[in-house]
Amino acid sequence: MDLGIAGRVAFVSGGSMGMGRATAELFGQEGCRVVVAALERDQESIDDTVKAIVGAGSEAVGVAGDLTVKANVDMAVGSAREAFGVTPDIVVANVDGPGAGYFDDVADEDFDRAHRQMTMSMVYLCRAVVPRMKEQRWGRIICLNSMAAKEPPPELAHILANGARAAVVAFNKSLSNEVARYGITVNTIGTGWFATARMLKYVDHMAAEQGIPAAQALAQVEDMMPAKRVGKPEEMAGTIAYLASEYAGFINGELINVDGGLHRSAF
Repeated sequence: MDLGIAGRVAFVSGGSMGMGRATAELFGQEGCRVVVAALERDQESIDDTVKAIVGAGSEAVGVAGDLTVKANVDMAVGSAREAFGVTPDIVVANVDGPGAGYFDDVADEDFDRAHRQMTMSMVYLCRAVVPRMKEQRWGRIICLNSMAAKEPPPELAHILANGARAAVVAFNKSLSNEVARYGITVNTIGTGWFATARMLKYVDHMAAEQGIPAAQALAQVEDMMPAKRVGKPEEMAGTIAYLASEYAGFINGELINVDGGLHRSAF
């Protein structure tokens, strides 16, 4: 199926590994010119991802920086203009969330930091890309979030992330109302458990807390799933690519859970 996005410039933050890398590579396969953005510590992974996309016959550049900082966001988006002559047509927002903790464990400053990390990083990115999207009357903004934004799991000490993620969902919905008339869609994906290095690291942490082998902890996670397995990065990439396509132009302002059915509400 031709998704109708060949030649578009796709910007993927967190694009050097896991779901982000799978997405960046799939955009390359669809004929997009790809900007792979990630943290400076992931420079080697950035280079590997760019090399894979270019090796498969597409165009790609890499950029390193903390995209929760406005200056870095502007620099990263500017790299698309330098490489391809325009700012991105398609943007995938995917930044690390705040650390763990219950209410009594965290300070007011931690809530401020979580808001900057999650909500303001999205604001900065949209400020940088929406103007040209409006001019050309086409754009796709897709934010990787978490199903916990709608259904915070009580067993996890994620009060910082849960509150901040919900704020991002509300921002994305509000922005979608404003920009839909320009042919721009803004959607949020509520991710579940996917087989990424970050998830496996968290499973190791769970195992250590319980004093059990990591394989047993992973089995506990998989047992929660209706499908009895965790997701594959390629499955998330396919969802994102569809939302970026011409076919998804009437899907806007949505929080779409991609979690194997783990979210228990019917709507």
